[in-house]
Amino acid sequence: MTLLIFLRKVSDRMDHLIYKIVFITIFGMILSISLQIIFRVFFDSLTWTEELARYLLVWSTFLGATLAYKRGMHIAVTFVRNSFSEKIKKGIIVFSIIIMIVFFVIVIIFGFKLMVLQKVQLSPALRLPMRWVYLVIPLSFIVMTVHGMTALLEQFFKGEADIQ
Repeated sequence: MTLLIFLRKVSDRMDHLIYKIVFITIFGMILSISLQIIFRVFFDSLTWTEELARYLLVWSTFLGATLAYKRGMHIAVTFVRNSFSEKIKKGIIVFSIIIMIVFFVIVIIFGFKLMVLQKVQLSPALRLPMRWVYLVIPLSFIVMTVHGMTALLEQFFKGEADIQ
């Protein structure tokens, strides 16, 4: 029970922080693309804006996926689950959350392996180490794992945690 309350707080704080980061990345993407258009029309085009926009899009996509996962906004096929009784429905939900957490952990492991493989590669225009671009993969799946563990515990302690 205390673990659920702690995980809820961590999950909510991470979600709040990521919400702000996604806003900043999307704003940066808009700014970068706008600069590219202005410079392409009136001056010599900038070499780095397209690459920056691409990496900001990747970061906003992965981090935005954590926001959608926390809010249950990802696409789901629920007509089969909804045809069962509440007890079986809860079992299906718990099973699906466990499967998702296992998937998240696998992606975290391979995400870090990908970062290690990219430790010497630099991006062409910005000369950024590519490991920092790929950091978003394990980072976002760590966040989704925390959200998933919170959702799993909420299934077991439904109603009890809402009292406190």
